[in-house]
Amino acid sequence: MIKSQNKTLFLKATLSVVFLATVLFLAGGIISVQAQSEDLASVQEASGLADTSLPALIGLIIHVFLGILGVVFLVLVIYGGWLWMTAGGDGEKVDQAKKIFINATVGLIIILASYAITSYIVNLLTDAIAGDSSSSSSTSVSVERLSGSLGAGALKDHFPDRNATDVARNIKIFVTFKDMMNIESFISGYDTADTPEDVSDDVAATALNTDNILIYASADGENKALDSSDVSVSFTDDLQTFVFDPPILGSATEDVSYTVYLDDAIEDTDGDTVLNSGGYEWSFTVGTEIDLEAPTVKSVIPVAGGEYDRNIVVQINFSEAMDPTSATGTRESDSGFDNIQTYDVTDSVPLAGVYQISNDYKTITFTTSDACGTNSCGETIYCLPSSANIGVTIYAATPGETPPQTDTFPFDGVVDMAGNALDGNGDDTAGDDYVWDFTTTNNIQLGGPEISSITPNIKEGEIDLDAAVQITFDSALMSSSVSSTSITLTPSPTHELWYKFSSQEYAGDGEEVKSGDDVAATIVSVRHGVFLESSEEEDGIIYLYGTEVTDGVKNEYQNCFVPGEGPDASGGSCGTSAAEPFCCNGVPGAAICELF
Repeated sequence: MIKSQNKTLFLKATLSVVFLATVLFLAGGIISVQAQSEDLASVQEASGLADTSLPALIGLIIHVFLGILGVVFLVLVIYGGWLWMTAGGDGEKVDQAKKIFINATVGLIIILASYAITSYIVNLLTDAIAGDSSSSSSTSVSVERLSGSLGAGALKDHFPDRNATDVARNIKIFVTFKDMMNIESFISGYDTADTPEDVSDDVAATALNTDNILIYASADGENKALDSSDVSVSFTDDLQTFVFDPPILGSATEDVSYTVYLDDAIEDTDGDTVLNSGGYEWSFTVGTEIDLEAPTVKSVIPVAGGEYDRNIVVQINFSEAMDPTSATGTRESDSGFDNIQTYDVTDSVPLAGVYQISNDYKTITFTTSDACGTNSCGETIYCLPSSANIGVTIYAATPGETPPQTDTFPFDGVVDMAGNALDGNGDDTAGDDYVWDFTTTNNIQLGGPEISSITPNIKEGEIDLDAAVQITFDSALMSSSVSSTSITLTPSPTHELWYKFSSQEYAGDGEEVKSGDDVAATIVSVRHGVFLESSEEEDGIIYLYGTEVTDGVKNEYQNCFVPGEGPDASGGSCGTSAAEPFCCNGVPGAAICELF
């Protein structure tokens, strides 16, 4: 009889374990799907349990329940022992005590098996969600997901930065590509008439193409992205920078995180998709303030009143990011872009050339279209009029009803990323132009830039995973030449790693350049995703990183970084020459470097 009952109990125990495992598996499946389709933070916040993840919460509840069953087992054992001890020779009470012991023991087995299954599944779910929330990784250090298109890929820059904080609520969002892009990929209803590089015959529109671009509060998820009609889109003449103008973002009482997603279906003017598989995504945090501060001019090249060789570029450094649609463009001999004008003072006729933006959208570089010779690496250079008095005027956009904000588009002058007009004379009132002049010689300067110091040092080890990468040049640089097309940051083994550039000019006294200062040095900073940690003892992977500066980098006289002169590992000269123009880890060579 007892044997038969034991079989029945074993069958019941087995069915109980299978049932419990099935329930846990289904719960895990629900959590896993939810982790992929929703932001768990919003679920937690809605439930009032924002400090505990959902899988951990369910695991905690199950563990508490199993703990209670353990207490029940202890009570049953005590009760069975009491019956046996007080049986007084009564066989029926002894049999009852034995049954209690057997049932309690089987129950304990069920509890232990359930605990093991629960722990295993919950741990798997927690690990999966933690890994899926932001990264993929081959070590304990995460790699930011959908980030690799910035730098090594098709993206040159964007604003706001990845993980930027305290962003103004009334900002615009910029994305800049390395190639000319198909406008239809960004604007819903736009028709290029099958001539994507020619806008003269286009059927224009301005609404965001939400099939390819999503902008949403991170906590709400992409299902609550801004509608197409909520975001107007504009673009620069070169079809490389697109500006998304959303409504006022965030909240006046709390910071709000936003995410921008660019789909990998976005095409260039050749009809090719350019972003890495899966697209590109980044987030930033909007603060509680509206930006109503007018931008100013921090410094210029050439300096007012100075005399310079005629192949110098005109360069303007602003106090903050500027709207590229207001500050860049191509000037023809008698038409085209005119928000900034460079001219011979004797006739005030604007010079033909190109105005480009760089350095986190804070620097504008003007290069004329007057070819006048060949630079240090055999490329054409362009010159200002010789022995002339050259003037430059930066026009401020007309402020609207609520200065410094502007109300009209296209802009009739330059504005910042929040639509504030320029304060050209620094009197805290928007709407003033900025004007200066200088003179040119009849000479052309052909000396190239050199690197005077680097950080980290050559073959340096044990650097921090977020270590700053900095390159110091011995002169002013042509800012538009400093980008991921001329400087690369390469990991080995290869993995997803975003990077971008900013630069800061310094005067001879070591202080940051101000208006009226000549530039003695420029520090280029390479901002990047977190490096991966080498794990020689665990899996034998050693992660190496290398930086390559090519002849695409130019100084303010348009001369290339050739030869590639820089420091060796001890801080001395690499010793490059015309015969050995490449500096490879501090050693001169005749061939292009192999980093690893």
